[in-house]
Amino acid sequence: MSRKYALILACTTLYAIIRYIVFGHVSTNNLPIYVLNKSLSMTAVFCLMMAGICYAKKEINKVKFWGSTSLQSAYVHILLSLAILSKDYYPKFFAIEKMNLTGEITILFGVLAAYCYWLLRQIRSDGAHRFLQIFSCVFITLHLVAMGFSGWLKVSGWYGGLPPISLLSFVLTIISLVLFSKKQEEFSK
Repeated sequence: MSRKYALILACTTLYAIIRYIVFGHVSTNNLPIYVLNKSLSMTAVFCLMMAGICYAKKEINKVKFWGSTSLQSAYVHILLSLAILSKDYYPKFFAIEKMNLTGEITILFGVLAAYCYWLLRQIRSDGAHRFLQIFSCVFITLHLVAMGFSGWLKVSGWYGGLPPISLLSFVLTIISLVLFSKKQEEFSK
């Protein structure tokens, strides 16, 4: 499974490089943090979706693996995001001197999603675990909508015609939400 994770990370990194550096206006100087951060964020939700698929198949050990890799990718994404959280990197999150509503809502839902992720590692009850998976998906969805919705609608602004990573991540998170929302018995029908 580690090879699958490495492949997912490689594919999301390649996509981020093509979208932001080849077709976009991002410098290769920003590859180590800004571009890699984009790929890690999508890797985190892709792994979350993989956990949802394994949940549907009742493959508990795989759910734990994919959930853990999602968590680890999300943690690195959070640290990298905090390292570059500034008006220069994320102008749409800031007003003149402070964060604007978009920035604050984006951060709020990101923090709530991270908190749910953290709680998932602390709680052993299956019912509470599923409930937290659903809530983490909801918070990630809201984080992505707050951050990227306005850009999703401007297809002409998509670098190279490639959808924003936030939009692709939104789709992956919705799939995850649907998978975790169903009780396992419903998959047997």
